[in-house]
Amino acid sequence: MPESWSAPAPAKINLVLEVTGRRPDGYHEVDTVVQTLELNDTVTLSFDGGPKVTAAGPYAPATPCDETNLAWRAAAALARLTGNSLDGLSIALDKRIPPAGGLGGGASDAATTLRLLERAWENVTPSSLAAAAEAVGSDEPALLLGGTVRARGRGERVTPLAHLHRHGVVLLIPRDTLERKTARLFAALDALPFDNGSVSEAFAAREPHRLSSADVYNAFERVAFDVFPGLAALWEQAEHATGEPIRLAGAGPALFWIGEERRAAEVAARARALDCDVVATATAGSLWRR
Repeated sequence: MPESWSAPAPAKINLVLEVTGRRPDGYHEVDTVVQTLELNDTVTLSFDGGPKVTAAGPYAPATPCDETNLAWRAAAALARLTGNSLDGLSIALDKRIPPAGGLGGGASDAATTLRLLERAWENVTPSSLAAAAEAVGSDEPALLLGGTVRARGRGERVTPLAHLHRHGVVLLIPRDTLERKTARLFAALDALPFDNGSVSEAFAAREPHRLSSADVYNAFERVAFDVFPGLAALWEQAEHATGEPIRLAGAGPALFWIGEERRAAEVAARARALDCDVVATATAGSLWRR
């Protein structure tokens, strides 16, 4: 057996995010199109008996390194489903995705951990991978596939879409976030009419095409200004500075621009005077889909 397995865990944005209803169990139904990015963490697994989870990189301080870490939870879920042992397993994370911004860093670490364990354990099946991803969270099933993916239900019903043409993406990341932000956003949406899935359906029916930020839809934008203090001001400043439409990334509070790759450096340069972190990246296909 090799001593270790390593792979990137990409950040994501939501090109479409519709909230279509509230379930009897208290969760919400979504219909979303997830797109992975070149910006990534790196996950390395080994069975050398080291600490269970370690984190390095610029965003390591915000990363839990105990059994609450999503990558470890994913490994534990897959071990339960397949009968494998976690004895000696060590997960090393190089954290380059800003945390708690709606960019899916922790969920992507979990999905990549599952894919690496698929290499390490001979009895892992597609159904056990999918079940483990669903057990951990809502973004993990889509990130298990990577690229451009439509996800419905709680996120567990995933359909791979043709890969989007390569686009430039500029991320604008506020330096503060909120506790329980996603729950607060869903609660705020409960007072408004739900979406019907038509935007995701139309997106999935189209051939891969060129996008701009004006083509993006995110239901949370209807309530984000009320939930995140200062976000409305940053959003307005970002659109004024860049001259471009700016959108909310997932459950936020990160914002993003998407468009022609050749324009990303220019948009990023215009945004650097704002009171936020600015990261220029690009859309990316899937490492796992064949």
